[in-house]
Amino acid sequence: MNPFVALCHTYARSFFLQTLWNFERLQNVGFAFSMAPLLGQLDHSKTAFRKLLRRQLLFFNTHPYFAPIVMGVVYAKEKARTGGVEDEDQTLTVLKDSMGGAFGAVGDHVIWGTWRPFAAVVALSTGILVAEPSRSWQVCAQWWVAGFLCMFNAVHLWLRWRGLQKAVQEGPGVVRWVESLHLQGWAAQLRRMGLFLLAVLVLVYLGRSSSSNLLLWMVGVLLGAIVLKRWSLSGFAIFYLVIAVAMALSSFGVR
Repeated sequence: MNPFVALCHTYARSFFLQTLWNFERLQNVGFAFSMAPLLGQLDHSKTAFRKLLRRQLLFFNTHPYFAPIVMGVVYAKEKARTGGVEDEDQTLTVLKDSMGGAFGAVGDHVIWGTWRPFAAVVALSTGILVAEPSRSWQVCAQWWVAGFLCMFNAVHLWLRWRGLQKAVQEGPGVVRWVESLHLQGWAAQLRRMGLFLLAVLVLVYLGRSSSSNLLLWMVGVLLGAIVLKRWSLSGFAIFYLVIAVAMALSSFGVR
């Protein structure tokens, strides 16, 4: 198989990383499945390839968008090995686990905790702010969900592909490339911008609303969230509880 084609196959397979998620070793099956095309590029016999693939079934867990980076590093290290396939490289196992844990923390903070909410706020702001002007702008209001998906996935798809490429080329040195992205710094800036957009969005929405019930509802949600947070309820639980209450009130005609 052509090396570029193998790289594309691994990239495509990485989307199925969590398909066979299990409680014992988490993402190990998906990791081995994704690695197979790249490992097939190594000049090994079928027996050696099976042993090499079996080693990828050890415990593995990370943020799914950063998993291709770890895959590329493992491939680069296996390619550079001078020992036999039968000899397990403990250093590589430790490297794989440590990178998985580090990228898992970074991904949860930057992707789930920052980029996804920011993309949602931007898309929602576009949908609400252009809801009243000319018909040409109404298309934006109707397709804000598609805008959110395009905005969010543009970053994540690029991160998967570019990270895999860099990891295959540079091996463990890809960490320097990840550091050069300054993800933590960008996350801090995006959080500030997201809060600003959210404040503008609320003010515009209140300015368009002729009812004071909305303001009372928002104050009630804020106070309720503070009380529930003091009861050690998670942010996700509070979010879905607010959505459920809003849907229930809406079904009874409360606006």
